[in-house]
Amino acid sequence: MNGNWNLLLARRCAVYLLAGLVALSTGCDDDSVDENDDANQMTNQDPNQDPNQDPNQDPNQDPNQDPNQDPNQDPNQDPNQDPNQDPNQDPNQDDPEPFVVDDPYELVPFQEGVDKANGHPDIEDGRPAEEEVRVGRIAGEDTGFSGIWSHCRSGDFLMTNSEIEVCILEESSNRYETYTGGKLVDARRHDQPPGEDVLDMVMPMIDVGTASAETVEVVRDGSDGGVAVLRVTGQDVDLAHLTGLLGKQQSSDLGLRNLLGITVETEYRLEPGSYAVEMVTVLTSPEGNTYQRRVGDWFMYGDRAVGWTPGAGFGVANQEMPWIAGVGEGHSFGLVFEDTASPMGLTSNFGLPWAEMRIETMSIGDADAEDPGVMRRWIAIGDGTLDSVRQVAHQLRGEELHGEPVTLSVQTDGGYPVADAQVVVRRGDDDWRDFGITDDQGEVTLRLESGQHTIEISDFAGPVEVEQQIEVADEHKEVVIPDQAILSLDISEATTGRAIATRVTFDHPQLGQWYEYALHGQLQTVVPAGDLTVTVTRGTEYEYNRQTLQIEAGTHYQDEFELERSVVTDGWRSGDFHQHMEPSADSRVHVKNRVMENATQGVELMVSTDHDVVTDLQPEIEKLGLEDELSTLPGVEISPVYSHFNLYPVPYEPHERGRGTVVLAHREQDSLQEQRMPSIVEIARSLQTDPVVQMNHPRNNSGMMNHVDYDPETDPADVTHEDFVYDIDAIEIINRYGDVCKIVADWSGLLNSGHRVTGLGNSDTHGVDAEAGTPRNYMRMDVGPGDIDANLTRQALREGRVTVSSQAFVDFGDGTIPGDEVEADANGSVAFNVRVQTPGWAQAESLFVIVNGSVVDMRARTAADGADYDFDETIELQIDEDSWVVFWADGPRPNAPVPRTKQVIGFTNPVYVKTGSGQWQPPGPRSLDLDVINTGYCSD
Repeated sequence: MNGNWNLLLARRCAVYLLAGLVALSTGCDDDSVDENDDANQMTNQDPNQDPNQDPNQDPNQDPNQDPNQDPNQDPNQDPNQDPNQDPNQDPNQDDPEPFVVDDPYELVPFQEGVDKANGHPDIEDGRPAEEEVRVGRIAGEDTGFSGIWSHCRSGDFLMTNSEIEVCILEESSNRYETYTGGKLVDARRHDQPPGEDVLDMVMPMIDVGTASAETVEVVRDGSDGGVAVLRVTGQDVDLAHLTGLLGKQQSSDLGLRNLLGITVETEYRLEPGSYAVEMVTVLTSPEGNTYQRRVGDWFMYGDRAVGWTPGAGFGVANQEMPWIAGVGEGHSFGLVFEDTASPMGLTSNFGLPWAEMRIETMSIGDADAEDPGVMRRWIAIGDGTLDSVRQVAHQLRGEELHGEPVTLSVQTDGGYPVADAQVVVRRGDDDWRDFGITDDQGEVTLRLESGQHTIEISDFAGPVEVEQQIEVADEHKEVVIPDQAILSLDISEATTGRAIATRVTFDHPQLGQWYEYALHGQLQTVVPAGDLTVTVTRGTEYEYNRQTLQIEAGTHYQDEFELERSVVTDGWRSGDFHQHMEPSADSRVHVKNRVMENATQGVELMVSTDHDVVTDLQPEIEKLGLEDELSTLPGVEISPVYSHFNLYPVPYEPHERGRGTVVLAHREQDSLQEQRMPSIVEIARSLQTDPVVQMNHPRNNSGMMNHVDYDPETDPADVTHEDFVYDIDAIEIINRYGDVCKIVADWSGLLNSGHRVTGLGNSDTHGVDAEAGTPRNYMRMDVGPGDIDANLTRQALREGRVTVSSQAFVDFGDGTIPGDEVEADANGSVAFNVRVQTPGWAQAESLFVIVNGSVVDMRARTAADGADYDFDETIELQIDEDSWVVFWADGPRPNAPVPRTKQVIGFTNPVYVKTGSGQWQPPGPRSLDLDVINTGYCSD
């Protein structure tokens, strides 16, 4: 805070003493007094009734005319009108003086006649003029912001001037982290080209909580030409998502719900022509109590931006700072402080793209304190560069801005511009100055001082990095780096010749390994010179193609690659029903990269299951032109710490909290309502989308079976734990490979008790390491990859028509489909033709037959190397009661030059064998015998 608090307090006391409480309640708005009041008191009095009329008045003059009026004036003109006024102007309209905030630490008085609920009526009329500013509620669906990080909706508030526009949520929220709105969520400069929003959210921080938004009101709408003001009023409140994850009791025990009833009023203020929104928060304690609280802001710069600390460079440095920036994908913004702020370091421990910036520890309610409950700061909106944020920050803080714009022209030895390269400039070892991305001409403009600097250039040819010392003396500097090469690849399926999406991995003897995605069979990229090993892969159904190319600098190298498909899955469609990307707090994978990874791994149905937020991937699939190759369903992973469940499909509702998720915690009449898993599943069953309910990683630390200590040899109905729910459609058998044996036992217990739950294998991928689709689920259906819909998926999963593959595909050669009911003969005999396929770089070595939770047969591989099937066995079983049968194959983890390998496992879902003519009857709870399937991959 500034250092004039004693003067400020004295001034406030004087205001109270002189004006009194009545004047304060009216806001002391000097602008509410019309400067023309005296003139407006003039009347059109009859001159015969006015004893003071001018005796020299023209006798032909209109007796109602002002005697001082110009005789040439239009006789129909209002006598009170300024003779220089536009004749078309409304004569009853006053021209108000622009409002100016006299005391930035006081709440702004309401503008007379303002529409508090809706604000400026012309808020959606486009970019305001140079001296205009507006704030108002958005009525239309087009908010001006787009993309997965855009949270602005119809009904939210737009604050805009001639330079910038920002969006602030109305009272409700579509963010899963908060119960209510009132948070700044989107921002851009008007002169930036259209593009997806990057900013995540900015919201007040009170300890480890925030503030609610009971009301969001327009205080001044900007119609007088002065500052526009939006005020959010609420109380200190916990972070909804954090409480939902931990549960009401645990979050209270940890002090995360230590709420005091502090009134929190935050004003967003925007002046004409400004590139920054001022934020002033006033905190008032209840009943005159005094509380010590750490206050500041949650600066959530988002997964598509990189944090930047002045002087320290990328990231959120553990130090005090005058401002902090986020820069990414054509957008830049910063949080600017009056003095300094420092990060508390909570979110950085979890790798979140947030910075919890503590401005100070404040004595809220103590009138004699140095900081009497007010904090002031700004959100600066840049043009996509770091320097634009720096300029605004220095201007706001009244600081001198050192250096001048210098255009760096980055070229290769051969004179080719280096486009899309990241350029970072340092002065000395610790003084990080600026960074940016080169344009198509290889140019980037940075703010630099004269003298020697270190320049680092990267992200232009795989892992190639160039560091040079440069001398800056004028406004243009050429930087020359070694020549690279261009590599173009055409990639197709060997037998059909069709272009296919693949993952291309590069290995360089000095630079290591990196990868690119080749969509539609095409890839053109910049690569370093030298012996470059190129490996082309497409998931677990294909062989790989590996070649070493001799690449010369400055050349354009072209080559063709073909891939052999070695696993035949006709009549089946593959899906991965558990994947994370940037909307998940623990994943920074761009949705575009997640879609490309699925396509290049040969996955045909991808389900988005981000933590507690619904993601719609269909727009991204369409942008990439993959509609015929890839289908998607919106889903969600409900993620309390004790148990995780997936739901899919769920409604994608951008206006709702979590965009349609089932929220873990919500407020009703100021009381916290917590959802435990049984009620969550009950809500899921009532959704119109009728989602599949999937129990995730049951024996993980966040697994249901661990949480309730489930005994699979007993009836699940006997479990008394209040959180236990087994009204599920599917259970993940393969996710964490070390838990597989325990989960097969859990699954057996459910099946024995009559619960036909489908076993699945999902990647649960959070990165982009070719993990998507390993393992994967093959559903029996006769549609193309781009035509898989919710009804077909729901039917296949609930009927158990699924076989699961972690590099081993198991099916039947006799026409049997998992989920079928078959009859044993009169002697209790039943036979199956079981087949197991793997790609040439993997191998299944064992085949197990599981009946009612016990292994009754085991076969070792006898097939010759290179055979089409690892197993092609006719297996006869003797069944003396209605039973379920699962076929399970496994093998060692492959040692192959493919980007991602896991334990070889494949299994069918149950086939149900009847021994009589009636309905199939479950065998009932019993002892299980599954130890033999642990061939070394299961943990104890």
